[in-house]
Amino acid sequence: MIKVGINGFGRIGRAVFKILGNKKDFHVSQINDIDPDVANLTYLLKYDTLYGRYNKNVKSKGENIIIDNLETSFMNYENVEDVPWDSDINLIVESSGVAKNIDGSRKLIKECKINKSIITHSPSNVDSTIIIGANENEYNPKTDNLVSSSICDATAIAPVLSFFQNNFNIIKCFFTTLHPWLGYQNLLDSTLRSVSSPGHYWSDYALGRNSTENLIPKNTTAAEAVLKVLPSLKGNLEALSFRIPTAIVSASDITLVLDEKIDIVNIKDLLKDYSKENYFIHYNEQSLVSSDYKQTEYSCIIDGQWIKVNDNIVKLILWYDNEWGYSNRVCDIVGLLSGN
Repeated sequence: MIKVGINGFGRIGRAVFKILGNKKDFHVSQINDIDPDVANLTYLLKYDTLYGRYNKNVKSKGENIIIDNLETSFMNYENVEDVPWDSDINLIVESSGVAKNIDGSRKLIKECKINKSIITHSPSNVDSTIIIGANENEYNPKTDNLVSSSICDATAIAPVLSFFQNNFNIIKCFFTTLHPWLGYQNLLDSTLRSVSSPGHYWSDYALGRNSTENLIPKNTTAAEAVLKVLPSLKGNLEALSFRIPTAIVSASDITLVLDEKIDIVNIKDLLKDYSKENYFIHYNEQSLVSSDYKQTEYSCIIDGQWIKVNDNIVKLILWYDNEWGYSNRVCDIVGLLSGN
C-alpha cells in the first residue's frame, strides 16, 4: 500500500483524502494542518454542505482520525518542513496554498525526508507542472520530484486545447472562466484590505465587493498555467475571469481561431471520440445547468449543445467541478509519481 501525507486539510485536502480513500492501493497515513482542533477537522470531513455526508464511519480519537477502523495520524505544524513525516510515506500532497511551503517541500526532498511532493496550485519554482491530458507523458521520475498539479481552470481547459492543437492549428484562443466564490472573498462590500487572502496582489476595488450578489470581473492566472504545459500556444492565448455568486462548479467559455475552415458535425464527432478514448473528459448534449455537474470526476465536460462554428472560428463551453474534478486529477498525479 502506498502511503501518502497531506499538508493542509482544507477543501482540496479533504477531497483528495476522500478520493484516495476509495483507492485500494493508497492510504493517507498522516495529515498536517495549522488548525489544532482535530475533532473540528474530522467533523468537516464527515459533514459537507456541498457534497453531503461522507459515506464512511468517521471519528477522531486523540490525535488520530479513524475511517472505518483505518487510522490517520494528525499533526499541527505551521511549516511543512517542520512536520515529522513518517519514513514510509512515499509522497505528500501540499495543499495548504501557502507559498513558503513550496520551498519547505523542496527542503524535505533535498534532505531525503520525503521522495516527492505535489503542489496544488501553479507556482514557477517547481521541477515540472503536470496536467493530465496535456503533458503527463513528459514526466521524468528521475528529475521531477517537486511537481505542480496546476489549477482547476487549466486542468479543465488544457486537455481540450491540446486536442485542438494536435488535430488543427490554433491561431488564437481567448477564454473566459466563470469561477464560484472562494473562502477569502467578502460576504459584504468592503475594502480590498478586508479580503482574507494574505499576500494578495489585487488592486481592483471590485474584488472587495459582496461575493454572493455580484458577478465580479478579474484577471486570471489560468492562461499562464495553461502555457506551462502547452508552450506552443505562447503569444496566441489570452483570458479573463469572473467570480460568480455560486458555491461550486465552474465553466469556461472558449473561442478558438483555427488555421482552416471546419465543419461542426466533424468537430462534434471528433470530440465525442476524444471523450470515449480518455477517462478524464466527457461529452454531453443534454440541457443541463451547473449544479448537474456537481461532484463530477471529469476534468471537464464539453457541452456539445453549445458548440458554435463560423468558418474557422469555434466556440466551446466547458463545465467542471473546480474542487472534486480537480482533486481527482491530483490523485491521478499521486498515482503517476508513485509508479502506480
